[in-house]
Amino acid sequence: MKNLYQSLRALSISAAITALISAAYPAMAQDNDRLMGIVEPVVATKPLSIGLAVVHLNDDFWRGITYGVEDEAKRSNVKLERVFVAGAYGNVREQFAQLATLKTLGVDVAVLGASAFNGFDPIIKDLQSSGINVMAVGIPVNSPNISLGVTQDDAGIGRVEATVLCEANKSPKVLAIPGPAGAEWARLRHVAFKEELAKKCTDATVVDAPFSAGLTLQNGLTQASDLLLKHPEINAIFTPQVSLGMGAAQAKRQLGRDVTIVTSALVPEVLPMIKRGDIYASVSEPGILMGRLIVQYAIRQNEGLPLPNTNKDDSLPYPYVLTPTAAITKANVDSFPVHNTDLPPADWKASAIMR
Repeated sequence: MKNLYQSLRALSISAAITALISAAYPAMAQDNDRLMGIVEPVVATKPLSIGLAVVHLNDDFWRGITYGVEDEAKRSNVKLERVFVAGAYGNVREQFAQLATLKTLGVDVAVLGASAFNGFDPIIKDLQSSGINVMAVGIPVNSPNISLGVTQDDAGIGRVEATVLCEANKSPKVLAIPGPAGAEWARLRHVAFKEELAKKCTDATVVDAPFSAGLTLQNGLTQASDLLLKHPEINAIFTPQVSLGMGAAQAKRQLGRDVTIVTSALVPEVLPMIKRGDIYASVSEPGILMGRLIVQYAIRQNEGLPLPNTNKDDSLPYPYVLTPTAAITKANVDSFPVHNTDLPPADWKASAIMR
């Protein structure tokens, strides 16, 4: 899996491309381009039913994916038959049972937001042999029997965090909070951040925090507070995920430190923090866009239409589509179309589609 991010270096969004995308987003929002120009929307002319199995609905990333699938299905004449939630990463057995239920229901497409990278190939192959098209959304899964996936470049996220930090501070003394042990996405962001930082800020230094016990605000607060006290030279903090970043911002305020914080993912609470400067930048993880795209590509596969902007190489055993990697800062926080990309409507209830 790690080769995905190495071989996609040329496709990752560089600082210049990121700036262009960020500048273009206001026009996209004005034009209501819900697919961000990646593919032209089509409406299904043939019957198509989808079942969705995701890891959890505890954050706006997976909530965004689920909302994107539901809303795009409504817009596109696709039936969303059932939504299942595994409950947590690692709950593979629960997702096996849920995929088996989708087989019993006879959906045309099973969309999997997998709770683990490995272990799903036998059940995916079984669904495929039953005539069910299996697609991946959100994170990759290790199976050649996936027909297509929509995902993001985690290493690219780390590189963007490094790029925007170096734009703000040419000589950062960075506390890097790596996130939980065993989380591959967090590891890829952490490693890529440090590699890019060394290239973009030659005077940078990094202090690595221990792996955290979880991804909560309290985890970020505790680690940042302890290490800011031990290392008075620190003037920047990297975290791979927004809850840790918000905890770091709280530590910064409590200790009265001038620290530049870069992180990834959006929640509604982080937007005013970016405006105030508590957090310098957070990278968009466009779950809504991913959900919409997986529906659109399912339609196109079902109707034999072109599949633009797909990649096929040795990085993954199936074709995949990458979403843009762009940073939200004080300069673009008011114009970035977060409700097209990252944040489902405040009044949207996932329980309404859970059956």
